[in-house]
Amino acid sequence: MKVRASTVDGIFYPAEREELAALVRRLLAGAAGAQGAGTEPACCVISPHAAYDYSGAVSAAAFQAAAGRAVERVVLLGPVHREPADRLFLPESAAFQSPLGEVEVDGEAVRTLAGFDPAFALDDIPHLEEHCLEVQLPFVQIVFPQARIVPVLMGRPSPALVNVLASSLRKVFTPFLNRSLVVVSANMTSYRPREQGAVELEAVLELIRSGDWQALVDRSARKSISSCGAGCIAAILSLEKQVGARANILKTASSLELNGDERKVVHYAAVAFERTNHGTDLDDRGAGGPAADGAGGG
Repeated sequence: MKVRASTVDGIFYPAEREELAALVRRLLAGAAGAQGAGTEPACCVISPHAAYDYSGAVSAAAFQAAAGRAVERVVLLGPVHREPADRLFLPESAAFQSPLGEVEVDGEAVRTLAGFDPAFALDDIPHLEEHCLEVQLPFVQIVFPQARIVPVLMGRPSPALVNVLASSLRKVFTPFLNRSLVVVSANMTSYRPREQGAVELEAVLELIRSGDWQALVDRSARKSISSCGAGCIAAILSLEKQVGARANILKTASSLELNGDERKVVHYAAVAFERTNHGTDLDDRGAGGPAADGAGGG
């Protein structure tokens, strides 16, 4: 069985099992009861992908907002940092590893997505080189220890790929997020001077609140925003808008708070989407795929 081994343990988060588990639990406890969350557990969250010293508390706020749901599958969406191509990458590996152990990949969901559109590719290499999904794993393992994962990496955040990703999630995971959670791994801004970054952060958060995924993709293409993960955020905004989900900004932070470098500031935010229209599915009930049976797939 192929296992995608952890690669940034000891760099982005502790490499020792007990230390990592204690840290994640401490961060989650600190996020409990945070202001701004909805009245029900989140169906989708945005969580940053920096080292835990920088953004661990922000990630904890995101996952804490989803705690309490009966989650059997966690769909992990994130950007390709190195040599992005016009593809959506699914893993060949059957499990992903962190110091807390292995997390099983939902193979049926991966195979269903792989056959959905030619934009999807089964390729472990981008996953082996990428940290943005790995840093979410310890939170998944602590909050949802029985869940399987569906890791998806997006190459260039083009409108076409955004549409494919949003459409595939809508078609494959029906009824919407029943026993599933979507986690978008994204930073709000990347290495901006202090004042520019602050302005850009507010602009990105406003686009998230308004659900304007087209503007987010357009501004990302024009490089007027530097959000790392803008395409994945856009796909979720497109998806959530169809069911009237509300975005709640839970917590923000920046690298400036830790390293004091005003020239290259990265901003982070925890965002939770609360579904407000419980009577609406995203697609007709004839859609197939692992969520159609409501039992976690194969």
